Amino acid sequence: MGKFLKPGRLVVLLAGRQAGKKAILIKANEESTKDAKFPNGLVVGIQRYPRKVTKRMGQKQIRKRTTLKVFIKQLNLNHIMPTRYRLEESTLKEVRDRIERVKEAELKNVEKRKDLRKNLRKYLAEKYRTLPAGSLADKKAQSRFLFSKLRF
Repeated sequence: MGKFLKPGRLVVLLAGRQAGKKAILIKANEESTKDAKFPNGLVVGIQRYPRKVTKRMGQKQIRKRTTLKVFIKQLNLNHIMPTRYRLEESTLKEVRDRIERVKEAELKNVEKRKDLRKNLRKYLAEKYRTLPAGSLADKKAQSRFLFSKLRF
């Protein structure tokens, strides 16, 4: 069977506090490491999704309603479910670059992690605001799946 947990795959988290939330798989480690005795992956997900926007709303209200909350998490690959969607290469590269600026050891530092989350939140919110209209069949609009709340 081929490897389908590649960076850029949109996944749904199945366990923990963020269960039911959507995320982007940034790095998948199929082998166990010294820190984690199980196959693990680094994900960046959306904790609080953007809310509905209408034409009648002003710019200030639209900006407020299109903000989101982001989380960064290292977790077991058994606790994620891959979807058929992948993130665009340019977006994935930008997110990965922002994460790689902060070294692995610094991710455990609360302040560095907080700055990284703030940085990613601004980038993903801007990405959401500039999404093209269209269905999920359109390749460009597939990242729309990430920004919509999972209903179940």
